[in-house]
This record gives sequence, C-alpha cells and structure tokens, in this order.
Amino acid sequence: MIRPMEYNGLLLDQNKINISNREMKKIFRYLAMVTIAAGSLLLGSCHGQSDDDDTPTTDPKTEVPDGVLRIFVDKNEIEANGSDLATFTVMFGKEDVSTNKTLQLIRTCEGVETYMPYGVSSFSTVVGGEYSFRAEYYNAGKYYTDNNVIVVAKSNAVAGETKNYKQHTLGFQFTSVGCTSCPTLAANLKAICSNFPGRVIPVAFHQDFDMQDPMTHPMTASYYKLIKRQGLPQFNANLIIDDSYITVLDYATIVEILDRVEANYPATCGVAIESSQIVGGASDGDVEVTVKVTSNTPSAYRYQIFLVEDGVNEYQAGEGSGYVHNNVVRVVSSNSVYGDRLNEGVPFQIGVEVSATKTLEIPAECNVENMRVVAVAFVSYDGGSTYVVNNCAECRINESIDYDVE
Repeated sequence: MIRPMEYNGLLLDQNKINISNREMKKIFRYLAMVTIAAGSLLLGSCHGQSDDDDTPTTDPKTEVPDGVLRIFVDKNEIEANGSDLATFTVMFGKEDVSTNKTLQLIRTCEGVETYMPYGVSSFSTVVGGEYSFRAEYYNAGKYYTDNNVIVVAKSNAVAGETKNYKQHTLGFQFTSVGCTSCPTLAANLKAICSNFPGRVIPVAFHQDFDMQDPMTHPMTASYYKLIKRQGLPQFNANLIIDDSYITVLDYATIVEILDRVEANYPATCGVAIESSQIVGGASDGDVEVTVKVTSNTPSAYRYQIFLVEDGVNEYQAGEGSGYVHNNVVRVVSSNSVYGDRLNEGVPFQIGVEVSATKTLEIPAECNVENMRVVAVAFVSYDGGSTYVVNNCAECRINESIDYDVE
C-alpha cells in the first residue's frame, strides 16, 4: 500500500508523482528530437548559401537575345598613354561580331561623336576623359547596340624628361594634272602654310585622272584607298580616317580640321631629321636620311620618309602648260602605308631618343635643289590595326633639323 507523503504540510500522492515523472521524460525526449531535426534543417539551409557553392556563374555575353546587338568591354579604366588598351566584344545574339568588317565602334567624348574604322575592336588614347562606346553593325540592315559602355582614360604623371613638342600636321593632298579643281586646293594649302607657318606639311600624291599624270607615284593608290573617297581633289589630315578630317578644297574647312587634330590627336613625340646626299661610289646621288623620335609617353611608333619636290613645271587642266606643282611626292621609304617599326616595335622609354637610318634613291628627273625630306612618326590608338600621324618634320636634302619645341 502506498502511503501519502507529507511535504511542508501538504500531502502528496506518491503514485501521482511517479506518473508525472514518466510523462515529463517523454516530453523531454520529444523536445530533444524536434530540436535536432530543426538544427539539421538549419544547417542544410546555411550550407546552400556558403562560399563553397560550385554553381557556375552566367557569362552575360552568352545571354544576348537573338537579333540584339550588345557591347561589352574588358576594362572601364585605362591610362591615357597611347598604349593601354580597352578591348571590346560586340555580340549579335550568340555570335561574336567584334572584328566583323561591317561593324563599326562609335565613341563619344564631351559631346563629340567619332566613328572608328570598321572591324577595329580596341581603343587607346593620349587624351584623358570619359569615353562612351556603342556600335553599328550591318547584317541585311543596320543594327545598333541596345547599350553603351564607359571607358575612363586617366592622365597619370610620367617619369623621365618630357618636352612640349610643337605639333605639325601632315596634309595628304590627292591631286592630278587632269583635275580642274585641284589648283584651288593647292592654292589654299599654300595660303595656309603662309598664314600659319609650320601647322601643316603638305605631301602631294598625284594620280591619273582623265589623263596620264607624269608625277604619279606607286604608293598613291595605297594611300588614296585608305581615305575611302571618290574624285579629286581630296585633303586628309594625319591619315585619320574619319569624314571630319577629310575635305575637298575649302580653306576654312582645312583650318578647322587642323584645329580638330590638335585638340583630339595631340602630339606626344618630337621628330628630328639628319640628311646628307651621298656623292661618289655606286650610290652616287642617293640621300641618307636619319629619323630621330623622342616620346613623352611609353608608346610604340612607326616611321615613314617622303622625298618631295617643289617647282615642277607640268601641264595642269584649267591652267595650261607651265603650271608649277609643289610638294610632289617622289620617293616613299616603305611600301607599307604605315611605314616601318621604330625601336623594333617596343614601346619607347619616356625621354629616350630612338633613331633609324635609310638610304633613298633620288629619281634622275628630280632637281635635288628643290627637294625636301618629310619624316613622319605614326602611332596606333587601336592596338596596331591602324595608325595615324602623331607628328612630322621637314628639311631640305643635305640639311638637318632639330626637334621643334615650344
């Protein structure tokens, strides 16, 4: 028989106490199971959000819808040194059309829109600023990117001695003795050279036009093809292939082009020349030319040498016989429109001079006393796909000229 227990004056039924203890143990065991289960769920949830998740990320270039043109860039910041490149990828749906011959990048800086050459997918600059890029693509119709990308070019301080080299723009004058309007371009260039000494150095490339031109040069066709124009005359500044740097003959427009070159394509190097005619020996009458280039930026340069002649008396349509032709290109040092590499194609050290020497044959029909040497330094702003003239210099044959520093 179970007896009641007394505790602090209360009678407790021992049988009831034992039953309550058993029930409590069951409750504790149940709560423990629930807690373990909840903990397992919690751990499972945390594991799903850990840094060790191997789920592959999606490449946005693979997610472009069919029929949509979209542009991407590998970096949004470059140094404004002419060498650091931003490279673009343009997708037309799942197809990469970045270097397609019908694709053209369009860059905008400070409200000025510039169409880059077809098929070019890289960009560098020496002008600091924020550049916005989009693209135009022709595929049975014109498509434009549904977005644009931003590239910021930062001008950083450079080590090494730098100088303020005066800029000389190379003026490509395309002309012919059969062109009645060509003398107007020649007269306007002569006036600009007189009114703005040193700003432009013209080189006149002659070609056949309605009649045979005795002053045509084999490289004329190569340079003329680059500007993508029809008819004569034509003027192009620094071989910048953009309509805003090409005109026919207008004086004011040429001056505006020179202003535009200096603002958007400033000179980063200086050019100096040494020349001496070789007298005696097998190469009698040839000229040895040394081109010297010193750069303010770690850029890679190419060079070209033109021998030009003034005072050539030849027939000219609209003017008759005895017309005096100036700046006539007689010799070009390289068969490449962009000339030859300087420093083996390696970027220059800032403030360190690089030179190259060539011996050029003077044509027998030329009057050496009327001839000049024009030396040109090219630089690329798209990773080497195209080049533009960065700076140039001129001097008479058998003379030399030092760097032109402001």
